[in-house]
Amino acid sequence: MTKNRINKKKTNAYSIIRFTAFIVFIVVLIFIYYDADKFNTINKVFAKNIEKFSKNYGYSFTKVNINKLINIKPEEIEKYFTKYYGNSIFLIPIKEISKNLYQNKWIKDFTIKNDYKNTINVNIVESIPIGIYFNGEDNLLFDKNGEIIDFVNSNYNLYFHLIVFEGNNSLFNANIFLNSLPLLFRNEIKKAIFINNRRWDVKLRNGINIKLSENNILDSFNNYDKFYKNVSNQELAEIEMIDLRIPKQIILKFKAIK
Repeated sequence: MTKNRINKKKTNAYSIIRFTAFIVFIVVLIFIYYDADKFNTINKVFAKNIEKFSKNYGYSFTKVNINKLINIKPEEIEKYFTKYYGNSIFLIPIKEISKNLYQNKWIKDFTIKNDYKNTINVNIVESIPIGIYFNGEDNLLFDKNGEIIDFVNSNYNLYFHLIVFEGNNSLFNANIFLNSLPLLFRNEIKKAIFINNRRWDVKLRNGINIKLSENNILDSFNNYDKFYKNVSNQELAEIEMIDLRIPKQIILKFKAIK
């Protein structure tokens, strides 16, 4: 009877130890999942064992998948991952890599998913430039929130279709302006200048300058459209400026005769 009690106590103690070890193991795995960086600094010895286990059982990091990108070169993303090729898939410092990705202004958002076998999948949401802001020195791509993304530099031909914005606060009013434009005219405008923080002047790709109404941009373009349909290309070529600031009225300024 006494032996049975002793054996039972040993069995219970052993079960408790096994259960505790299992809980510790689970906690460690959760810790790895959420912050591999801290795990590496806290227990390098255990990290080496994880590396050994991973190599023996096929859990080494060998591949990164990145979704199709338009403005970002894949190698700009891959470089943060490829240097860890061959390491344990459990010990890839996702937090450190994320910090590097956040510094790229072309990246609006992203997700990183580890398959805990040998592959990491990266999905990038790119920032979308809606215009080019000229600050007096540089041409800068910006998004709908007025956030600068990048310099245009030698890639100007890629963004030729975008309107160049000039003037104080034009950067922060550009999205409102674009949303007020008839789609038909978006590709016709080369430059938009914000005047006195209240209205816009635009330069069309055909060389004509237009002064727009302060209160109703749509009406201004509708008036221009009616005018445009009733004049010849030769007559348009002689016009330097069209003033549409006054509703239902068009004032023309012709080019000087050379």
